[in-house]
Amino acid sequence: MSRPVRIALIPGDGVGGEVMAEAAPCLDWAAVRGRCLEAVPLPYGAEHYLATGETLPEHAFTALRDGCDAVLFGAVGDPRIPDGRHAEQILLRLRQGLELTVNFRPCRPLLPGFQAGLDLEIFRENTEGPYCLQGTTEPGRAVDFAIHTEPAVRRLLETAFQRAAERGRPLLLAHKANVLKHGHGLWLRVFEDLRPQFPGVATRTMHADALLCALVQEPKGFAIIAADNYLGDLISDLTAAYLGGMGMAPSLSWAPHRPFRCAALAEPVHGSAPDIAGQGLANPVGMFLSLALLFRHLGWEPEATALEAAVGEALQAGFRTRDLGGTHSTTEMGQAVRSRLGR
Repeated sequence: MSRPVRIALIPGDGVGGEVMAEAAPCLDWAAVRGRCLEAVPLPYGAEHYLATGETLPEHAFTALRDGCDAVLFGAVGDPRIPDGRHAEQILLRLRQGLELTVNFRPCRPLLPGFQAGLDLEIFRENTEGPYCLQGTTEPGRAVDFAIHTEPAVRRLLETAFQRAAERGRPLLLAHKANVLKHGHGLWLRVFEDLRPQFPGVATRTMHADALLCALVQEPKGFAIIAADNYLGDLISDLTAAYLGGMGMAPSLSWAPHRPFRCAALAEPVHGSAPDIAGQGLANPVGMFLSLALLFRHLGWEPEATALEAAVGEALQAGFRTRDLGGTHSTTEMGQAVRSRLGR
């Protein structure tokens, strides 16, 4: 790529800014190593909304979509905006407007003593299901709609099949088609339709409730799991426990089909955690690992590997934030990781 890779930085709310501040210097580190990139800070979040009434205005979304290559995202959610409208209009606008169908959440524990050797990968559809935020509320009655379309289902499942084929690993589809006959019935039909295209991939399907039980009992019995938006969220949050908790969990979303530029978003999965914001208690590891996933997505494998190794070395050396039972601050944890990158 002759032009710089432009990465939008959206810290958002709560601890989002704190973990972003620790990971963002790794972009400078990548630039020193020869990667041609440009960071584009953007202000969107609760503070901006409260000051201006703007969430993510159309002109800003268009500029980001057409002028950036990726987004590094912190978190959104602020108790001063109890209905969460700004969070929905920012994060869901990015996911749905950029058509980031694929949400990838790996589970490879780095903490000593936490499920050594576990290698799980969750592929979650990221734009539909009940998270489409369509429904009605009436006195004594509330309805949330779940929408599943074949193009989105097919994009997610094709990506999961391709990954399983590349790694020579089995693929499992989690569903509840025994009850959700229409939406999850579509998932089963597309899954069966794709199986002949990937004859080398061992496949099976499993009811999601039984899967959750089995993941608690024997997580190493699974490899690659695909699911809709809702089930994928629950499954990947459960597997985050094997990493050490939500503060350790990374994710990357992307659009495997879309032609315009901004087609990837990296974010930790822990949320804005307003109860600990501003106290130096947040764990930045999920953000570091999310950035590593973004580096790999951009084709920067050496930087991705080095960043993941730096996180592992810091943890091996005993650095822990409070959520991991330690006493190190957000900044101390960030410095421990960055120092192992040679900064």
